[in-house]
Amino acid sequence: MVLALEPGYATRDGRLLVHEENIVLRGTGAEFPSPRAHRDLPEPG
Repeated sequence: MVLALEPGYATRDGRLLVHEENIVLRGTGAEFPSPRAHRDLPEPG
């Protein structure tokens, strides 16, 4: 089974931040099909 999470956040200045995460659920546990992003991503200007 694949679980797709798409939380969204509205910033104070009215912009939207949407993040998509796909998770593969197997009998042996969960797997992320994409590599994890670095914790310190630059903020677009």
